[in-house]
Amino acid sequence: MGFKGIYKDKSSASKVGILFLLIFVSAVLHTFVGALIVYLFAENGLQIIQNQDLSNQISVNYLKLMQFFSAVGLFVSPTFLYAYLTNFDFKFLAISKQNSILVIAIMLLITPFIGFLLEWNMMIPFPDWLLSSDGKSEAIVEAFLNMSTYWDLLFTLLVVAVVPAIGEELLFRGYLQQKFGKWFGNMHTSILITAFLFSAIHFHFQGIIPRFVLGVLLGYLFYWSQSLWLPILAHFINNAQAVLFSYPSFKIESSAYSVLSETSVDPIMALFSFFAVIFLLYMLHQNISIKEAD
Repeated sequence: MGFKGIYKDKSSASKVGILFLLIFVSAVLHTFVGALIVYLFAENGLQIIQNQDLSNQISVNYLKLMQFFSAVGLFVSPTFLYAYLTNFDFKFLAISKQNSILVIAIMLLITPFIGFLLEWNMMIPFPDWLLSSDGKSEAIVEAFLNMSTYWDLLFTLLVVAVVPAIGEELLFRGYLQQKFGKWFGNMHTSILITAFLFSAIHFHFQGIIPRFVLGVLLGYLFYWSQSLWLPILAHFINNAQAVLFSYPSFKIESSAYSVLSETSVDPIMALFSFFAVIFLLYMLHQNISIKEAD
């Protein structure tokens, strides 16, 4: 007898407990494996783990490796294992080429508006104790985006774009949004709650509003399409462009598309971005509605 679906008949509360137990165990094991690899194969591995020298590119590369194992352990492995043990359906339905192109266009066009929201968010006077983690996370992001070779670019895309897009969408849209929808009986409430948790769990308060807006967008992409592939694609494009436009060969100085830019986003560009995205979302919703009617 296999293990597939052995917990499918458990109560909803028991299944939630099983998921969070899997997340805890998986995160600990994957983090240990990542740290062990760094310790065994890196020169001064223990020092790299303890000190996190962001001025040393070799140290940064090993930190990326640890981040990869940590993210896989926190989001990817436990959610797939949970789905296997409970027969949970994440809804990996096929998506059309036209809808995929629309989503890519939406994520490229929404960036100036999100950048404008980020600048506004950063002007909110949060207490210093609340922002204590922001400076460290920003320094890590800046170090990760300091790339000099195509190998650096591909590795950073894997760590910053591919794994978070798959893993975070599995947990937040694939699992939590569906669960909250059943519990509250209202998918709009579910989308808002999931988006808030998605933003809050990043512990970056100077970016909590734009990340919440992105979470709402990802939630509706899943709700409309009933396919997790659409928010995964959108999430990937959002993260990947930050990486690509930080690479020297593709670098863009505009703050709308460059994480490291010190210039401000043009409010006119942000306004155009907002209305262009609204129009494309309307087109996407119409496409999905027509397909469902057929």
